[in-house]
Amino acid sequence: MKKILVVDDSEFMRIVLKNILKNEGYKIIETSDGKEAVEQFKVEKPDLVLLDIIMPKKDGVAVLDSLKKIDSDANVVMITAVGQETTIKECQDLGAKGYIIKPFDEKQVLDTVKKVLD
Repeated sequence: MKKILVVDDSEFMRIVLKNILKNEGYKIIETSDGKEAVEQFKVEKPDLVLLDIIMPKKDGVAVLDSLKKIDSDANVVMITAVGQETTIKECQDLGAKGYIIKPFDEKQVLDTVKKVLD
């Protein structure tokens, strides 16, 4: 069973993502801030991280940078709002494997996750 770390400061977004992914048989770990995300990544060693860009304590770009320093092969997909094209490019340059734009639908999430994990 593949393990996915969902990182988003919005509890609602974590619940939505968790419900989509659990229905497909993924094990979900979740956290609400970037600092905790880095610690969970070290402990849980997830197969994939779904990472929101705008968060308190440590934003998604800084978290991505930290995760890639811990494991250069880490699978990270950024979650972003429309209008953050510059940040998306920066994340891709840092090694993000993809991105999901809010508001998203179930198909978009699953297609992106499967593409990265397959």
